[in-house]
Amino acid sequence: MKNRFYLITAVILLLPCTLRAQWSVGLLGGAGYNVHSQDIHFMTDYRIQGAAGLNFGLTGQYDVTNWFGLRVDATFTQKNYRHFRADIKEMDYRYRNDYLLVPVLASFRFGGARLKGFANAGVYGGWWLLCAQQGTEFNSFSGKTYEFSRKVAFNAEKDNRLDLGLAGGLGLEYGFSRHWAVQLEARGYYSPTSQVKQYMRVKDYRYDTTVVLQAACLYRF
Repeated sequence: MKNRFYLITAVILLLPCTLRAQWSVGLLGGAGYNVHSQDIHFMTDYRIQGAAGLNFGLTGQYDVTNWFGLRVDATFTQKNYRHFRADIKEMDYRYRNDYLLVPVLASFRFGGARLKGFANAGVYGGWWLLCAQQGTEFNSFSGKTYEFSRKVAFNAEKDNRLDLGLAGGLGLEYGFSRHWAVQLEARGYYSPTSQVKQYMRVKDYRYDTTVVLQAACLYRF
């Protein structure tokens, strides 16, 4: 009897939340800027510079109440950067890194009936899909500079393709009908996971912090 009482009580307490709950799905897209950090050790003329990249994907959200929901995205996000030498101008490498990211976020909304602000906070998991290089390089034997563009093969011993980190964002949402809404969000991804496995005596940590500005179009059921 006690178990039945607890079950009935829980259903009654959760019923208002269930009645207000709402699913929404949509598409998102935008662009970002990635800041790449790594130790250059004794190579004092080496420079690391951030770079822009694409960001697009799918989004889904379950609103438990009119102010709180749970959101999951699946995005193609680029974490690009530039690596060059200050003393040798001919050596300039631009890296393209494509990732699949799946952020899981708590979403908090506030504001009026149509125009609302929202804040997202949570974690993400990702997978490094592709790495490519392009730029210029100096050949000391021929004394010539040449351009290159190539795909970089992953090394299972060296490359850490699993990416885990924190995600958060702030944005605005406008509902222009009962079922349709648009969003604009500035979001950040902070990765404490090194791109490189520490398999050598000299440690080689490499980290990315990515900020994206994205728009989304949502359909609410």
